[in-house]
Amino acid sequence: MTESVNYTGNSQRSVQMQPQLSKSDIFGVLQNDRRRYILEFLRTQGSQSIRSLSEEIARVESKTEEPKSNVRKSVYISLLQTHIPKMESLGIIAYNREQDTVELLPASRDFDVYMETVKKGDIPWSHFYLGLSALAIVGSVTIFTGFIQWISSLQWMLFTSITFFVSSAAHLRHVRKLEE
Repeated sequence: MTESVNYTGNSQRSVQMQPQLSKSDIFGVLQNDRRRYILEFLRTQGSQSIRSLSEEIARVESKTEEPKSNVRKSVYISLLQTHIPKMESLGIIAYNREQDTVELLPASRDFDVYMETVKKGDIPWSHFYLGLSALAIVGSVTIFTGFIQWISSLQWMLFTSITFFVSSAAHLRHVRKLEE
C-alpha cells in the first residue's frame, strides 16, 4: 500500500508503508550493526539528525569518545546513502531532508521482540536459561548418583520447577515492558 506523506508542509513524497514487516525484512535490517544502532539510538534518544547519529555510531565503532574525522565521515556517508534509505523504504523511519532529522515510525515496533536489550553487566535471557538448564542437569545427576544426599529428588524437582517458573514470569514481564 502506498501513502502520501507530507514531511515539510510543501513537498510531498510517496512512501511505501507496510502494515507489518516480514521476518526477512526484519532480519535484513538487524543483520547490520549500523542499522541496529540507528534503531537503538532513536528509541532511547528520540528524533536525531544524521550527523548526531553518525557521531554516536562512530563513537561506538571506534570505542573512543572522539573518533577521527575520517571515521565519522565514513559512517555519515554510509547512513545517508545506504542505511537511512533502506530503513525509510521499509517504513521503519522517516527522514526529513529539510530539517535533517530521522525519527522512528510505528513499524519500528516490529523490532522490539528481536532486539533484546541487555544492560551493561547483565546477561541475555537465552544465556540465563542455558545456565539454569545446566544447573538443573548437574544437580539432577549429582542427586541421582548419590553425591548429594541432603536433598531428595522430589525437593530438587520442586526447586527446579519453581526456579524456571519464576524466571519465565520475570522474562515475560520484561518482554511486555518492551512491547509498551
